[in-house]
Amino acid sequence: MNCSCLRIALAVMGLLLIPWASARAQSGAGEPFELVRALQSLQDQVARGNARAHASQPVLMARIAEQFAVMKPERWKEPRNARAAVLFVLSGGSNSVLQQLLDSRVPLELDEKLVKGLLAYGSGHKAQAAEMLHAVDARSLDASIAGHVAYVQAELAAEKEPAKAFAYLDEARLLAPGTLIEEAASRRQIALAASDSSTDRYRALAVRYLRRFPGSIYAGGFRNQFATDIAVNINASETQQLKSLDDTLRALSGSERRDVCLVLAKVALDKGKAALARFAATAAVQAAEPGSPEQARAQLLLAVALVVTEDLEKGVETLAGIERASLGDVEASLVDAALAVAEQIRRPVAEQVSALQPPDVEGQRTADTGAQVMTRAQEAIAQVDQMLTGASQ
Repeated sequence: MNCSCLRIALAVMGLLLIPWASARAQSGAGEPFELVRALQSLQDQVARGNARAHASQPVLMARIAEQFAVMKPERWKEPRNARAAVLFVLSGGSNSVLQQLLDSRVPLELDEKLVKGLLAYGSGHKAQAAEMLHAVDARSLDASIAGHVAYVQAELAAEKEPAKAFAYLDEARLLAPGTLIEEAASRRQIALAASDSSTDRYRALAVRYLRRFPGSIYAGGFRNQFATDIAVNINASETQQLKSLDDTLRALSGSERRDVCLVLAKVALDKGKAALARFAATAAVQAAEPGSPEQARAQLLLAVALVVTEDLEKGVETLAGIERASLGDVEASLVDAALAVAEQIRRPVAEQVSALQPPDVEGQRTADTGAQVMTRAQEAIAQVDQMLTGASQ
């Protein structure tokens, strides 16, 4: 089975699990570990981009909590049910389930210090939780909870011992591959690398995340943050910085490179970095499928990036040369609208340049003109982006 077919099969399985798990929880049928296993399956679908699974979680979790609340103490003797209680809480469920587990007085296979430590963590007593969980070796735990526990250990260490937290997150990723825990641990490592100003490591981790979880429902937000971080820190006039950025972008798949560059071009223009926007938009054009709406968007951004520099005429030419044959009527009309916007930018520039004063004030007038052009360009981007978003719906 190829990768495409496998993704489709997993998505279908995820959709089938939603009504099945809800029905089981509602009817009270099945052991708690079966219901929590279904919850985990839904959460792993979230990492693959299943929005319906994400929306179904609160309802399913509420129903599972109801089942735990009425469960007889002797059922905790089943080790899988006890682990399910831990997993439920670590997956976002009510902390009261762990208290219920301890109050049952049933002999547990689980380390009581682990349960109490997680209870303290869920109750906000982080110092107490760290003391109890410090000695726990997540690798010795059952595979169903090992990655989750390592993730909690990382969170407890992150503030004071970021290097130790990073190691815990490595464990979490390796103990729960392909799950929402791996996805979350990857994003957390990227945040730690960013706060540590580890540029090379940050970019390597970001590329790995985007390659591993391009469809995650959190990937869009991360992509925006990644592009913003680049726009803030990159100086496009520095050849080595631009080469390093190019190497980073080329490590992404074609579609991911296109999407990141589209966001980067827009953010760069918002921040007044026309050269960086031009670089990113050009890369997006090259990565997009010829004649696609994404390529049209990239060409529009490139055109605006050109318009706000000395290449105004080339920008207008780029807009006029956008391939329309494979675009729908709506997208083609957007190109016309963008041309009109470009002309709105173009006309005042010509008027202001012709009105420049003698050399002693020319520099200031030119700077003022550039700032006004950039403001109009940013307004144009917002208009075009809004039109393109509407066209895709």
